Amino acid sequence: MKTLLVFLLVFSSVSYSQKMYSDLPGSMQINQVTGGEIQTRSVTVNEPDGNYYLPNPVGQSYIDNNSAIRWSFLDPIAIGDRCATSSNGLYQATGWALNTERVSLYNNSSSVPLWEYMTNPNTSINYTAVSDTGGYIVSGSHHNILVFNRSSAVPVFDFSLETALADTGIAGPVDITGDGNFIIACASRQDSSWIFGFNRTSTNWVWRYRVGQTIAGGASIQGVKISGNDSVVIVNTYMGFYVFRTYTGQLLFQGSINPASSSGTQFPQAISGNGGLIATINYSGNLRLYQWNGSTYNFLWQHSEGSTWMSGADISYDGSLVACGTLNFLGGSNYDGKVKLFRSTSSTPLWTYSGCGDEVTCVSFSKDGKILAASTWGDLGNVNNDLLVFKTSVLAPAPIFAVNSPGSFFWCDVSASGSTVIASGKRIHARNFGNGGEVYNIFIDTSDVPLSSGNQSTVPGSCRLHQNYPNPFNPSTQINYDIPKEGFVNISIYDVLGRKVSALVDKLHRSGKYSVIFNAEALSSGVYYYKITSGEFTDTKKLIFIK
Repeated sequence: MKTLLVFLLVFSSVSYSQKMYSDLPGSMQINQVTGGEIQTRSVTVNEPDGNYYLPNPVGQSYIDNNSAIRWSFLDPIAIGDRCATSSNGLYQATGWALNTERVSLYNNSSSVPLWEYMTNPNTSINYTAVSDTGGYIVSGSHHNILVFNRSSAVPVFDFSLETALADTGIAGPVDITGDGNFIIACASRQDSSWIFGFNRTSTNWVWRYRVGQTIAGGASIQGVKISGNDSVVIVNTYMGFYVFRTYTGQLLFQGSINPASSSGTQFPQAISGNGGLIATINYSGNLRLYQWNGSTYNFLWQHSEGSTWMSGADISYDGSLVACGTLNFLGGSNYDGKVKLFRSTSSTPLWTYSGCGDEVTCVSFSKDGKILAASTWGDLGNVNNDLLVFKTSVLAPAPIFAVNSPGSFFWCDVSASGSTVIASGKRIHARNFGNGGEVYNIFIDTSDVPLSSGNQSTVPGSCRLHQNYPNPFNPSTQINYDIPKEGFVNISIYDVLGRKVSALVDKLHRSGKYSVIFNAEALSSGVYYYKITSGEFTDTKKLIFIK
C-alpha cells in the first residue's frame, strides 16, 4: 500500500474549506448556494509544512517510459464519481458525491483545485464534461444543468429543472462540444425523460426529445456521448439508445441495447469521431457494433462472453479500434474483470487483459487511439492494479503504466495526445461499506508512441520542431515534433545562459509525429529554449514560463 497525500477538511453549515499540503501555495474559490444566492469565499493554501509525501512507487508499473503520477488526492468523506479532462490535457473536472457534493476544477500542477462549486446535498452523482481547451465545464447536478468557465466557480449557465419543467426530473449525464458552445443534457426520470440541446449562451433549449414510459427497463438516461467532430450524439436509457444530430436534434436512429433479452445497461455507449460507428454493451455480456451507411446504422458484429457484464466501451476517433471492459462472475463472492481490444473489422479480440480482480468501470482512448486507459474496482485484497494504461500498438496485453490505489476507480478519461489520464473513485473498495474518495492525475510518456499510424502516407516528410502550446505557460506545456525516419532523438531545455535544465527526450524513435509534456514547476519564471537534435537536424525555439 502506498503512502499518499493526507488532507484535513473542515466543514461548517454554509461553507466548506480545505487545507492542502502542496508544493504550490495559493488560493481557491468555494461557492455555496445559501437562500437561493451564490456566496463565494477564497481559501488560502499555506506554505508546505513538511507533511507532504510523494506517492510510493509500489503498485506502479513502468515499462521503458517516464510516466508518473503528477498528483493524487484522497477525500475523507466524498466519493469521486465522474471525471473528465480537457482535450489538451491541461484541465480536469471531478464530480464529488455522497458527502460535500461538489464540482472541482484542477490543472496539472497540484491537487489544490482552481475552484470548487458546492452543489445541492441531495445530488446523487455530479456528472461532468469539459471542452477541448478546458475553457468550459458542464455539470448535471441534481435539479440543475450548470456551465462554468475555468476562471470562476460562478455558473455562466444555470438551467433549473424545477423552474422549467412541471415534472422536474434529475439532471443526468451531460456532454459539451469541443468549442464549448453547445451542450447536450437531460432531465432524467424512471417513467419519462427529456433530452435537451442548448446553446451555451441561452437557457432556452434549441431542441428537446421525450423518452416515454413505454421503454423497457425505465426511461432514466444512463449515458450521453457526443462524437469527436460534434456532429452527432448517442444517448441511452437502460434498454434503448438514440442517435441525434447534435445541433438540430434530428433523430437518426434508435435501437435496443439488447435485442435478445430484457437485460440492459447502466453504462454509456460508445461513438467514433465522425459518428460513423457506434458500440453498445449490455449486462448479458454482449458488445455490438453498428455502422452508418448514409441513411441508417447497420449491425456489423457482436462479441459475447458468458457469465459476464460488459461494463464500459469506447471507440477510437478514426473508428479503427474498439475497447470494452467486463465484470466476470466466477461464483460465490469471486469476481474478475477484463479489458478487451478489437479492430472494428472483427469480433475477435486483438488481445484480452485479465486479472483486474473486479469490474472494469470505464475505458477511454486518446484521440489517435494509441493510448487506452481502463479504470477498475480492483480486487478486494488490493493486490492487483486498478488503473491501467496500455499502448495499443503493442499486440500484447501489457500495461505501460498502472496504479494500485487504496480503493476502487469509478471513472477515467484521457487527453487527445494521451499524455494526461484522470481517474476518480472511492477511497475504499467499492464492495466494502464506507465512504471517502480519490482522484489521480497521471502523466503518460507518449514520446515513443507515434501520433501517426504506420501508413507511409502519414509519415512526416521532414524533421520539424513545433512551437510549444500554450506559450506562455504555467506550469506545463506541450511540445510536438515530427520524425521522418528511425533515429535517435534528443530534446533538451536550456536557460538564457545556455545551461541545460532538463532533458525531455533521449531515445530511439520510429518515424512518426510525437508529443511530449514539459513541466517547469521546479524552475523560476523566465525565458527558456528547447532544442531538438535528430541526426543532422537541429532546431531551437523559445518558451516562456510565468508563475
